[in-house]
Amino acid sequence: MTGPAIGGASRRTFISLLGAGAAAAAGGVTLTGCSNGSSGSSTSGHAETEDKLSGLLPKYVQYEPVKPDLPGQDGASPGFTHYPAELKRAVPDKMVPSGKPVTAMTPLWSPIPPLANNSYFEANDERIGAPVKFNILNGNDYGDKLGPILAAGNVPELLCIPGWNISGLTRFGQAVDKLFEDLTPYLAGDKAAAYPMLANLPTRAWAYGVWNSQLKAVPFPSDGFPWALFYRKDIFDQVGAQPPKNADDMLALGKQMTDAKSGRWAFGSVADEVARMFGAPGSWRKDSSGKLVNKIETPEFEESVAFVRQLFQSGYVHPEVVGNSADEKALFEGGKFVIRQDGLGAWAESLQRQLPTNPKFNPQPVVPFAHDGGTPITWGGDPAGIFTFVKKGVGEARVKELLGVLNYTAAPFGTEEYQLYNYGVEGKHYTRQSNGAPKLTALGQKEVSQTYIFLGGRPVAITQSEYPGYVESMCAWENTAIKFREKNLFEGIRVEQPAKMAALAKPFDDALQDIYRGRKPVSYLKTAVKQWQDNGGNEGRDFYAKVLSDNGR
Repeated sequence: MTGPAIGGASRRTFISLLGAGAAAAAGGVTLTGCSNGSSGSSTSGHAETEDKLSGLLPKYVQYEPVKPDLPGQDGASPGFTHYPAELKRAVPDKMVPSGKPVTAMTPLWSPIPPLANNSYFEANDERIGAPVKFNILNGNDYGDKLGPILAAGNVPELLCIPGWNISGLTRFGQAVDKLFEDLTPYLAGDKAAAYPMLANLPTRAWAYGVWNSQLKAVPFPSDGFPWALFYRKDIFDQVGAQPPKNADDMLALGKQMTDAKSGRWAFGSVADEVARMFGAPGSWRKDSSGKLVNKIETPEFEESVAFVRQLFQSGYVHPEVVGNSADEKALFEGGKFVIRQDGLGAWAESLQRQLPTNPKFNPQPVVPFAHDGGTPITWGGDPAGIFTFVKKGVGEARVKELLGVLNYTAAPFGTEEYQLYNYGVEGKHYTRQSNGAPKLTALGQKEVSQTYIFLGGRPVAITQSEYPGYVESMCAWENTAIKFREKNLFEGIRVEQPAKMAALAKPFDDALQDIYRGRKPVSYLKTAVKQWQDNGGNEGRDFYAKVLSDNGR
């Protein structure tokens, strides 16, 4: 699979603006219950090259139950155009021999399934060896819930925290020390062999699970693309529209596709993709003098802000998006607007939800383009963007059981476990199509949801051949987009940005939202950038410059 459908949150614009990546630890919510001044604080920022973390990380041992039909090019994800006739059992033993129920908290960007009397959960729990008692929260509100939970110290045994939510938590390094188990003694080096599916996760992804020189989390490997711009091809075809290839096309589509009387607008959230379209860097770049310049300080970013404002002021953005109250996935899938940015994983998830009732539903990703029709750039993401933490103080035996649960959910495509936690039981929750791909039954549509996948990750792959043409289209998009990836100055360096800098994210985003909606003029952007610089941005620049200097860059 390509990863979860990240990008649904209404206030994510700022996440990639103010640092080297979404996994930077700290931000705008103060965890007063965790501000104990311990030496483990990452408030001043921290950086280490990934190779220097090798002593903390699991030794990689590949497990490949089936070879891809479409190998990824230049680092793009591999694709599987059919499901194997025979699935391999990757985890032969029950992972929780005590049978004690496991408590877990995870996000979900789709309707929450029934948690009681759910045969899909029961089948997975039987294989795991104990019931996983999920507390499932709406993904759009997840970050708002995390702050109070962490501050109170009231965490479950397994807690999923997306990297973009970490960016909204001040003193997260201290919270990690206080609340979560150090997994280094259980997973470093050859010790990971006890959990073969975890040992199969990429080493670079594991490096992003390190806080305060301890391995603190099991990573969810990323496809490396923070966003794609999606459009409703089925609706475009109805009206004779084509996907955009430049900024003028975007404006023309705004006019063509917006029909307020019939309840349809052109756009949802697109600001990050517009910034990329205008050529703003993903985070930092060096100017001609060698000085580090943040994305928000560039003329390309200023152009993109003015353009997004134009979309808003022209009435092309859905009113609920304008009002910051939108469930954008539901609006996009319902045809209430037809262009939006989202994480790549959103595509397959929307197909699973919509095709049973709307077989013509056909979202597609737009081939990356530049605002002037020239050569585009694409941004890269961190090797891991979501993390699962184990509660501290549960005891060695229980930590091993909890890692066993994460070992189960890390089983890759081609295994019985992957099939079970994604689709349930064959003949009950799904049937096989002619190419071997699963098709959910009515019961499957009711009970099966993307829950277990958020308990750690598995190697990234494009697998959903149950949707005709999906694997081929996604592989083609990734193989094209990766050719235009900008150079990352911090490639191979695991950076936790200073808390003071991270705390600037929300006020800067508030200023952007005011500009987009016409509450402030575009000229106010210069004021907002100056405030960012004076209140910690310049200090952050010095920190990042030293990181580069220390690493000979």
